[in-house]
Order: sequence, then C-alpha cells, then structure tokens
Amino acid sequence: MNPAQLRLILHNPDTSPLSVGSRFRIGEFPTSSITAIIPAYNEARGIGRVLAVLRQVTYLREIIVVNDGSDDATELEAHQAAGLDPRIRIINHPVNLGKGEAVYTGWSISQSNIILTLDADLIGLTPQHVLDLIQPVVACRADMSLGLFSGGRWNTDLSHRMTPWLTGQRCFRTEVLRYVSHKAAQGYGFETALTLTAKRQGYRLVRVKIVGVSHPPSESHRGFWKGLRNRTRMYTHIIRAWYHSTGWHRFFGQLKDWTWL
Repeated sequence: MNPAQLRLILHNPDTSPLSVGSRFRIGEFPTSSITAIIPAYNEARGIGRVLAVLRQVTYLREIIVVNDGSDDATELEAHQAAGLDPRIRIINHPVNLGKGEAVYTGWSISQSNIILTLDADLIGLTPQHVLDLIQPVVACRADMSLGLFSGGRWNTDLSHRMTPWLTGQRCFRTEVLRYVSHKAAQGYGFETALTLTAKRQGYRLVRVKIVGVSHPPSESHRGFWKGLRNRTRMYTHIIRAWYHSTGWHRFFGQLKDWTWL
C-alpha cells in the first residue's frame, strides 16, 4: 500500500440511513484529505472530551479548534489536548464572532479537501461515530453527510428528526463552502445555509445516525436566562439563513423536504 494511504473500515454502501452496527467493508483514502474543525465558545466543560475522541481517529490530517472569544477555560482545555497531539491547532478570535465565522476561520487555514465539523459539547461521541460521518464522503457515495442524534436524549433526538439541517455534526467536501452566502451563514445560520446551498447546487447529501450521542441544552451550561437568550438568537440566525439562501417563496417547500419524521 502507498505510505500516504491508510485503511478505513467503511459501512456497506447499500445501508441507508447509515448507523453504527451496519456491515463493513475495507476502503482506502489519503490521510491528507480530512480536517476536523471544532468551533468553540465557552465550552471548557466539553471540549476536552471531544478532542480526546478525535485524537483516537488517526485518519484526520489536522484538528483545528477555533476558540470564538471564550471567557472561560476553553483555550486552556484545548491547549492541554494540543500538548498530547501535534495535529491539534488552536486559533483564537479576540471576540465572539459566531459559529459561522469560526468555521470559516478554520476552513481558511485548512489544507484538506474534506471538512469534518463537530460541536464542542458532545456527549457520548466515539471514534466509530466519527468514522461513520467520514466514510460516505471518502467513499464518494455523498458530498456531505449529516450526523443525526439517535438513541440519546429524547429532546435532541426529536430536534434532529424534525430539523436535520440544523445538525453541527457533518462531513463535506470543502468546495461546497465556496457557494455559500457569507451573509446567510453568519452565526447559528451556518448549518442551514450550508445544507440549503448544497441541495441547490446538486450535491449529494446523506443522513447518518450517530447512536447514543447528544449535547446538553443551552440553558444547562449557560444558565436559564443566558441560555434562553442564546436560543432565541440561534432561531433568529436560522430564519435569516433560510431567507438569504432560498427566499420566502421557497421556504415552506424546502422545509417540507427536510422534515424527517
């Protein structure tokens, strides 16, 4: 085998939606092709856990943490992980610019043609979940995979069933980002804008069940009022992303297409 290639256990391509526990086959892909980007804002309690999982995934070329103006120990936790794995790079925004800008920052310094994005507060994530997200793209079965929670917390499971386009867990070809409206992708509108753009441009999307994974509600680690304010801002960003990506005349048609019940 070429030294630049590693073996990756891939799911049976006939299984859809994909899930942990599917049958496997062997494939190959260059390790130089995948970058993980982790946007993080005040995620000191969870980011170390997520990075510990990514450190076990040898197929990643680099792991970029974008500390988006955190005022807690997020940067410290990331640096501790970086001391254990030279692939981890940390970029600091002096102020909070929003999730979309954080991902764009990571993309701007990435050297790969495939991007993996994960939330920094995930609970229950394993290396196998990461491989499940990566494999449809590296196997050229899809241009983007969307990781949907299943078998975790009922509220996050339901949220992903109803609004799968909002998931922050995904793998995609970097070329998709070139078509995304920067205005639509600001803040929490990033995932919505990315998904709608990929559909509009004719890219192939696949849903991947990530069983047993969830994340805490915003109110639980920011406090009730700060969490509620953050949630309200998130919905505002999502609506803005819909508008700039599709226009209101297509809103309900697109919404119907992407509701997965």
